Amino acid sequence: MTSEKTKNSKVKGGNNEKPSEKKSGKWSGLLVSLVIFLVLQEVVLRMAFPLPELSNFNRINYQILDPIGADGPGYLRNIKMTWSSSLDTSEAFVHDFNRYGYRDKEWKIDKDKRKRIFFVGDSFVEGMMAPQNGRITDSFLSAAEANGESYDVFNCGMMGIGLNEYIKFLVDAVPVFKPDEVFLVLYANDIPFQRAYQPSKPLTPEYHSPWKPRVLEVISQMGTKAPIPFAWNREVRPFHEPVPAPGNPWTYNSPQLSKQVSQRIAREMRLGKFNFFRTNWILEEEKFLKATPDISDKLRFIRDFLAQQQAKLTVFYIPSRSQITDFYYQFERQACLVNCPDYLSLTGETYQLHRRVLAQESQQLGFPFYDLTEPVKREEDQRNHLYWDFDDHMRARGYEMLGNLIYNSWK
Repeated sequence: MTSEKTKNSKVKGGNNEKPSEKKSGKWSGLLVSLVIFLVLQEVVLRMAFPLPELSNFNRINYQILDPIGADGPGYLRNIKMTWSSSLDTSEAFVHDFNRYGYRDKEWKIDKDKRKRIFFVGDSFVEGMMAPQNGRITDSFLSAAEANGESYDVFNCGMMGIGLNEYIKFLVDAVPVFKPDEVFLVLYANDIPFQRAYQPSKPLTPEYHSPWKPRVLEVISQMGTKAPIPFAWNREVRPFHEPVPAPGNPWTYNSPQLSKQVSQRIAREMRLGKFNFFRTNWILEEEKFLKATPDISDKLRFIRDFLAQQQAKLTVFYIPSRSQITDFYYQFERQACLVNCPDYLSLTGETYQLHRRVLAQESQQLGFPFYDLTEPVKREEDQRNHLYWDFDDHMRARGYEMLGNLIYNSWK
């Protein structure tokens, strides 16, 4: 009887917890739940809103693109843009930008054991009028892989810029990403514009803090011009916006422009489906191809700066299609009805000046130079047309050929 009472008293005693102990256990459980929630929230937000390592490095530091917005460009990232030439193909080529605004993989600052190579150039490096996997850098990597080699290649192509912008980009990017080699891939229109280079203050890298909660980072960016870095953003914008966009010259100058081009071209330019800056472009090309360039100081600056950064410089030259064949003039003429003669050839020696100057500069300054004109010309002479008809960029097979030429020349 006594033992039974004792047993019952133990059972009752075991259920009698102190109120303070109950509260303590409750708060501990809530704290653990809160910590788990915050950790999971941070993981989800970092997946949903990925940020680049650098907070102040972006393509817009070197190139402003009109379609980004009337209130200012903000950072060019987290969007896709399309380049169209409906006169050549129905395909609109998508440019899927990384977090720094380049048509490439995501760039990481830390290097692995592979040699890191920068491809610096204009729209031909970026791969205008070709799929995302049809760029020069893609065929370069394929050629290397076929030879049992692997490189960490950065595609730094930016349409519509030249040597001054390349220098500014290199001064900012090379100390941070530390490439072992820089391939400066010059197209025919990169050389003639004689703006003196005005050295600017190099970029002081600023980094996103890995400790700052992502929700606070997203809130702070909502107050800037930078687009919210949402991982699954589906926004797609055209490089060339249709009328009545203010960036389209047909919006405010249609009567005069209509006289300059064929009706077919006029229609597509108004719709933003063909590059509206192609009007009379062949005449501009005729002027700058025969202009004597003075690029010694710029090339010397690039060579010396890269040497200080322990990076090797190699220069390549891509010809304009008009320098190697008259085939495309029939299409250029349709965008130059008033001012162009019935026949105009830019294949003579007068218009080959720039590549000769580059060859001389390379000998004097001591950097490797590879002129890709002759192999491209041989293909065109055999009627294997590497460029599009109306748009003056290359087809994917042209870029593929260039990537292989660059690899084989360099090796």
